[in-house]
Amino acid sequence: MKGIASANAVKFMLFFGNFGSGKSELALHFALRAAAAGQPVTLVDLDMINPYFRVSDRVRELSAAGIRLIAPRFAVSNVEIITMNPEIYSAFNVREGLVVFDIGGDANGAVAAGQYKAYFERIEAGALETYLVVNVMRPLSSSADKVAALLRQIEASSRQSIRALINNSNLSTAASGDDLLAGYQVLSEVAADCGLPVAYTSGEAAPLAEFAALAAARGLDERYIGELLPLATQMHRDWQRFIKLGL
Repeated sequence: MKGIASANAVKFMLFFGNFGSGKSELALHFALRAAAAGQPVTLVDLDMINPYFRVSDRVRELSAAGIRLIAPRFAVSNVEIITMNPEIYSAFNVREGLVVFDIGGDANGAVAAGQYKAYFERIEAGALETYLVVNVMRPLSSSADKVAALLRQIEASSRQSIRALINNSNLSTAASGDDLLAGYQVLSEVAADCGLPVAYTSGEAAPLAEFAALAAARGLDERYIGELLPLATQMHRDWQRFIKLGL
């Protein structure tokens, strides 16, 4: 199954997920992919919770790709206090291409999106995609009950309805196909109970290929797999890659 489609001239993609889910990786992936295809892209950093791993850290790469970045004031400036950037309102006036929102880290972080409810409501039907990115290797999303509770909390805080799930389960550099299999088992239950599709199963190439083999061998239900989406890690969280590549 493919991601939610839109025939509109402009598409908005909102990525929610708790800390360590990989929502910033997904936001960067779709922004960079669209820019590489020649689309105008605006990337909005609405993560007011975690100042250490945020899409704003990739400012050089985004600039080189021709992506317009709207970041919180004082982001990546060594100033501890970060505030909302009024330029965010201009993102709702984009008329073509892709607008990506990287939002909060949990229900508290999702509050940042809630204040723009009236603006999101003006977006044409079919042009708005809202995703919950899930990594079941994280304690706060390690079971179907926890993911369902997180989903409800984020929807209430953001005043948005989650329309699809993304299985991005991994253990960083130790990631394997078994991680994504564990994610499949949890998200298949959440998807069935909540009536939501799993739009993507994402990960680096090797674990994703391992999972694809496991899925084929076990006859897993494709409704709870979605599109297999290879990711090239942009956010360098482990120490060795931090030393080599920086933030």
